[in-house]
Amino acid sequence: MNRVLLLLLYWIPAFAASGQTARELSGTVRDTLGNAVPGATVTLIRLKDQAGLLFTTANASGTYILQLLPEYLKDSLAVKVTAAGFLKNQQHTGPHTAVIDFTMQPAEASLLPNVTVSNQAALVQKGDTLSYDAAHFTEKSDRRLGDIIKKLPGVEMDESGVIKYKGKMINKFYIEGDNLLDDRYTIATDNINVADVDKVQIIEHNQDVKMLNGIVPSDRAGVNIILKNRSKLKLINNAELTGALPKAYAAEGKSMAFKPKFKAINEIKLNDIGVTYTRESGISGLQTPGAIDAARALFNNSKMVNINNLYKLNPHTGIKLNGFYIKDHQQTSNMFRTRYYLPGRDSVAYTEQNQNQLETGALYLDLNYTVNSPKAYFNTTGALNHSRNTGNMITRTPNRIAEASQYTTTDFSHAISGYLMIRKKHLLSYRNAFNYTENPQQAQFEPGALPDLLNNRLSYLQTLQYRRLQYFNNGTVLGYNKVLANWTLGFNAGINLQQHQLDSRVALLQNDSSHTVPPGFGNALYWKKNELFAGASLTYNGDRIHLTLSAPAKWQHYQYTNDSLTANKDRGSRFTHEPSVNWEYRVGREHSLFLDYRLDYKTAGIQQVYGGPIISGYRNFASYETPFLMSRNHNIRAGFGYKRVIKLLFADFDVQYAATKNFFMYSTLIRDNLTVVKALPIINNSETGGTSIRVGKYIFSLNTTLVLSGALNTSKSQQLQNEQLFDTRSLTKSAGISITPTVLKWLKLDLSSSYLQYHTWSGQANFQLQQLRQWKQQSGVTIYPSKGLSFNFTNQYYHFVQKGNPVTSSLFMDVYAQYNFDKTKLLLRLSCTNIAGTAYFETLRISDNVVYTASYALRPRMLRLWAAFDF
Repeated sequence: MNRVLLLLLYWIPAFAASGQTARELSGTVRDTLGNAVPGATVTLIRLKDQAGLLFTTANASGTYILQLLPEYLKDSLAVKVTAAGFLKNQQHTGPHTAVIDFTMQPAEASLLPNVTVSNQAALVQKGDTLSYDAAHFTEKSDRRLGDIIKKLPGVEMDESGVIKYKGKMINKFYIEGDNLLDDRYTIATDNINVADVDKVQIIEHNQDVKMLNGIVPSDRAGVNIILKNRSKLKLINNAELTGALPKAYAAEGKSMAFKPKFKAINEIKLNDIGVTYTRESGISGLQTPGAIDAARALFNNSKMVNINNLYKLNPHTGIKLNGFYIKDHQQTSNMFRTRYYLPGRDSVAYTEQNQNQLETGALYLDLNYTVNSPKAYFNTTGALNHSRNTGNMITRTPNRIAEASQYTTTDFSHAISGYLMIRKKHLLSYRNAFNYTENPQQAQFEPGALPDLLNNRLSYLQTLQYRRLQYFNNGTVLGYNKVLANWTLGFNAGINLQQHQLDSRVALLQNDSSHTVPPGFGNALYWKKNELFAGASLTYNGDRIHLTLSAPAKWQHYQYTNDSLTANKDRGSRFTHEPSVNWEYRVGREHSLFLDYRLDYKTAGIQQVYGGPIISGYRNFASYETPFLMSRNHNIRAGFGYKRVIKLLFADFDVQYAATKNFFMYSTLIRDNLTVVKALPIINNSETGGTSIRVGKYIFSLNTTLVLSGALNTSKSQQLQNEQLFDTRSLTKSAGISITPTVLKWLKLDLSSSYLQYHTWSGQANFQLQQLRQWKQQSGVTIYPSKGLSFNFTNQYYHFVQKGNPVTSSLFMDVYAQYNFDKTKLLLRLSCTNIAGTAYFETLRISDNVVYTASYALRPRMLRLWAAFDF
């Protein structure tokens, strides 16, 4: 219905004008260098009341055309042109004017200068957009877009592929201005070839909804990838094949297109060399050590089909289909040692040796239709997600315990949203989101788990834990914004309905093959929450200042009952308000200060209020029954961003503090053979604080970016373990450095190092202080003895020192020789991984009063032959 009304608004004026003779007014929009300004908004206005009569945008060549009806010529008129990064330009038009050309001046040159760095133009800033020339940040050994982004000064990309700018995650990732991949942009950074990339753009204060540009400010940046012209005119097809000894393989084929009306990244991948597809899909598998490449510790057989296609019906309208299918089998082998340190120098410890297997089948489909222009915005998305996981784990403690599990999720969601602008001053918005999820789970333990608690201390054959969750959510929001020059006053209101259901039960298979049910271990929980909310916001979007004040309020009514436990029920209402402030001030020409504050209330859901214990492992079960209002959190973050574009120097410093009041506390009973968790209504407080700094400087003479980072974080909380209440405090220090200099034309180095120091202590008497020191060092050398030929050697060294535990360290070494056949577009690589033959990777971790030691079995030394070619 909303779309029909929107179409009528467009069609009625067109039909009314069809019988009148229009006069054409045309012209061009260019910058001071004579370059076209595509996308500039051109408006015909009536001077007496500044009313907008006609709207259009400049095309790729900067040309615009307006059709003036005779009735418009009765008044004095003008043509106004606006474009991001430029000053507004307005010119009077007379009854016989046929052509008006515009030359746009850069916006506030004193604040947003056009800066070209060096004669080679490695970096250009125009307005809020930084354009990095890809060629200056590309080395001979780089293959994919992600290799370039990692070296851009001011930009951060972590091991999982998440991109940050000024310490904040980006809000959008575009390819030639189009959002093809949403949050799964690692598909692009892992697949687009460096040879196809022309520029990488950082769009500060990126506002994805074009109607809201200049109205609703954003505190996050976006990334836009500009490709070379030849890469936009054809399909890009690529294949990679790997064979390895001991016997292993990998194969993948990709087809990509980046045309103006069609963009796609489609791929088929399969391997058994340990490569996961988590980055492309977001689906995680078995736990692997986070410090090293997962492929070193994972034994797998994985297959994936991944589709991402965008069809542009016109420059502002597109239909997008994203999806994947994954079939995955994973195996790992590890040993965990866990020790809890309690007051009075008491401690509880246990050791587990695990053999893990996981089978995963997952299907995801997302269909989207979007209209996003300066005059209209409409978006609708429907998604289907279905996955099934079957796991098997053998644990020795030293007793042998077998666990089998099945976990299925089916999720369907739909969302629709839009904006409507009335007379350029009144903005209406709407959004509705619907979600349904069903999640049955089953776990089986042999021999029977927790016999002391479940079966009167008698051993038995098998434990069966069944659990089924259902979620239904539906929310609608309506909004109104009044635009007053640089100020925008906004109001919104809506309703959110949630209905959830949890069913669980436990069955015990006795030695005589009979089945029994332990009392109290069951749930038939029905949970419902209705939420009404309304809020006001005030935003200021100026040349130096961006400010957003928000004051939302919520009224929530909740009710739940448990047919299996009559005492497990509650109902009530609660009113909360959650104000927030976002402020940014531009200092001088390029630097900025920011301050963020927000107040959050966390409320319980169905998974926090069930009263019947649920078994989550052979030694673990929990029943929570937390209060509806779980916590109140004050969070403040401030920082300073230093930027010298002409020097390619970026520095970000921030400090943050959070104070939380918890309205309950987890009580944990820990023994060497069980862990029981309950929630008790004990009010307590926790605090966290910290500061961090990151500096990036591009060094022209070495063709590299030097990155320095450091952080200091502290926390304070309370614990209730084994009926002892005590406080814990921690202090974490970290530092890092990385640089990849090209020392000579034929020699490149790769050097990085990180250090972490962790302390935890308590004011409680006789509490044992815990200390951990961790080093990670990586070095590599690449030699280019002749054209097309390269040799690479890398090593990674990990070192852990913790008081009371043996010193642990691991060394990994890899080497490859590679040759690039330019004429045939064939790339061959012969490599050997894990040359040192490291069999296990041991790691240490501390959290509050717990020390975790883990040891993972690794893949052996492998010889691989890899080939990549275009077709």
